[in-house]
Amino acid sequence: MDFKAKLLAEMAKKRKAVSSLEVKDGNAKFVRGADLETRRNQEYEAKQEELAKKKKKFDEEVLQESSSRTKIVPEESEAEIDEKTPMPDIHTRLRQRGQPILLFGETEYDVRKRLHQLELAQPDLNEGWENELQTAMKVIGKEMDKAVVEGTADSATRHDIALPKGYEEDNWKSIEHMSTLLGVGDDMKRDCDIILSICRYILARWARDLNDRPLDVKKTAQGMHEAAHHKQTTMHLNSLMKSMEKYNVNNDIRHHLAKICRLLVIERNYLEANNAYMEMAIGNAPWPVGVTRSGIHQRPGSAKAYVSNIAHVLNDETQRKYIQAFKRLMTKLQEYFPTDPSKSVEFVKKSV
Repeated sequence: MDFKAKLLAEMAKKRKAVSSLEVKDGNAKFVRGADLETRRNQEYEAKQEELAKKKKKFDEEVLQESSSRTKIVPEESEAEIDEKTPMPDIHTRLRQRGQPILLFGETEYDVRKRLHQLELAQPDLNEGWENELQTAMKVIGKEMDKAVVEGTADSATRHDIALPKGYEEDNWKSIEHMSTLLGVGDDMKRDCDIILSICRYILARWARDLNDRPLDVKKTAQGMHEAAHHKQTTMHLNSLMKSMEKYNVNNDIRHHLAKICRLLVIERNYLEANNAYMEMAIGNAPWPVGVTRSGIHQRPGSAKAYVSNIAHVLNDETQRKYIQAFKRLMTKLQEYFPTDPSKSVEFVKKSV
């Protein structure tokens, strides 16, 4: 298209735009500049009015969204603020996080609220810098010192672990019956309830076995070490069990746990369950950390690095802890319900 054609097309476009403003005076046709300017002003005002309406609508949506958040979130957090823990324990938890125990003008409720927000933002801050088993041993040691002061150190039940309410030996039959529905229909509530009941049962039976030991065994270093293992496992599983109670556990991890529990409870195939556990913990991706690009070029197999293939145990400290703690429950389950050696992991026959 040459220059002349472009010029003619532009002239035709201009004529069409001002055709409604033409004024006839005899045989002459002309356009008043004032009319043309008025039309331009009207188009400009209409455009600005449209932009103002869009901006007002956007501002109203943002304001409505922010107001809904401020209405819902604080009510939830305030309902979960711990108001029963003594203030010395609150101060200890703040010191462990390197935070001041009291800010200027803060009330007791403000201190508890600040600690609650810190624990929500970073649940396990600096906990991986020390030996966690030694920490659990220190807690048990403090309990023993307190028992000596109170004069209850020689009590037969002093070193017992508290069993959860509603624990019964016959619960396992109902758990086995419910476990047949694991992973069927992708029902989050049902899966969470079944997995939660399995975890609680194994922790309770483990605690009962520890409580059945003689008092002399409980007071030894080995006995305290075994009790510390149970306490540490319970602490690490606490975040997973809470998320299951609220039905907000990660869907991908829930699918893995449902598959593992089905293999453990229904099929009693501990070897396959261990393989499924390793798939959840480490993943089967070529680069399990989730790095898909190490340079400026696209890797040929980067499309295979999906979320399900990326390791969950490396995602954050909280997930690492409860995934490792769940492995202890798998070991205990194999101990309580033995099966064929070909389906067991590191099968060792107990001496009678």
